[in-house]
Amino acid sequence: MPTKPTGRPVGRPPKNPVARQDGAYENVFLGVGNRRDRSNATTAKAARYLSHQELENLYEGDGFARRIIDLPADEMVRAGFELSGIDDPSDVMARIEDMCVLNRLSDAVRWADLYGGALAVLVVNDGGELTDPLNFDRVKELETIRVYDRHQVSRHQKYTDPADKRFGKTEIWLISPVDGGMPYEVHESRTLIFDGAAVPDRIRTRNDGWGNSKLQQCYSELTRMGMAYMWANALLERAQQAVHGIPGLSNLLRSKDGEELVKKRIDLVDMSRSINNTIVIDSGMGDASGETYELKSTSFSGVPEIMDRFALALCSVSGLPESLLFGRQKSGLNSGDKTGLENWYAEVHKGQKDRLLPALDRVVSLIMQSMGVYTDDYLIHFCPLSVPSEKDMAETEYKKAQTRQIYLDSQVLDPSEVRKKLADEGDYPIDDVELMGEVGDELPDEQ
Repeated sequence: MPTKPTGRPVGRPPKNPVARQDGAYENVFLGVGNRRDRSNATTAKAARYLSHQELENLYEGDGFARRIIDLPADEMVRAGFELSGIDDPSDVMARIEDMCVLNRLSDAVRWADLYGGALAVLVVNDGGELTDPLNFDRVKELETIRVYDRHQVSRHQKYTDPADKRFGKTEIWLISPVDGGMPYEVHESRTLIFDGAAVPDRIRTRNDGWGNSKLQQCYSELTRMGMAYMWANALLERAQQAVHGIPGLSNLLRSKDGEELVKKRIDLVDMSRSINNTIVIDSGMGDASGETYELKSTSFSGVPEIMDRFALALCSVSGLPESLLFGRQKSGLNSGDKTGLENWYAEVHKGQKDRLLPALDRVVSLIMQSMGVYTDDYLIHFCPLSVPSEKDMAETEYKKAQTRQIYLDSQVLDPSEVRKKLADEGDYPIDDVELMGEVGDELPDEQ
């Protein structure tokens, strides 16, 4: 059938072709890359915001949710810390232990992760009221630390001077304890703020300046993980199903007293089996010799792998290694569990530095000031979260010895330089006179 001429040479493309915006390829049969493609209709929807009551229900009733919240807070304070830069830190450390400072700060991190924020009130005896700015020079005693989640506090008054660097921030907090205590106001200089998960500014404004709960991003995977265990348990209940075939069951049920006879027959079989988990079917016409009884088994093939995928997804969104979240150690040389723990300890150390250290530094300075031993030179060192075993230390020492031997063989260093390096590192103390003699220095003349 002839076609209408287009007015341009055959085989030449149009002057202004329309550029595709959905990729270079499409498949009209499978509907990929065109209007039939279902993925083109996929959009991101707003996540359902979890209320504080739902968060408390998750924390109380879901073991995985509780572990996601508790582990980071507990790990940050598990190994403790040390003070340096002061003559005798024992009295300061004793006061810190008496006040249970680490436990209070751990709770603040815990409730910040659960609710999206927390506030610690420092009850300081400095001669002023709670609504007055803290006078550090007149601190006599840090009496206690009270921790509140963000739903118990509200921003009562803000800094309104545009020339103030604190402009727009909270000046006075209103504390409303849930235990029935009277609400009270406190100045921001007497508080420690613990924020929740990072959120965009618009969401932060909706949250009255706070972040989000850590469970908000894990909620979908927590739901899937819980449902997976429920369905797995249902499969276990149906692992074996008894099937009892009675000839002429339909006709027997239609006869007079047939239902009672069938029930008596089923009860008799169940009593002999001792498990009331039987399915009765009609096996066709015939006499009693055609009656059958068999056990049907359910296959669990592929179920463990699916459960592992759900567990991996939950570990990914929570940031916790599988060995800690599920208490399961991987086997094999390439399991990567050691690397996962190292990454976890690095993440905990980052939390110590970013979230715990500023608050702990503030508390330690107040305690030192109240005891009259304050100095600007003190330092806080968090103790290592993991201690290498004797095997690990031996392997490390062996590798260091191999490195030194390579330096000697390649004549990069001579034995005296290696010995001096060992002495400088403190691994093997060497007498200074002996070391000077080996490096060729002249010994001082005896007087």
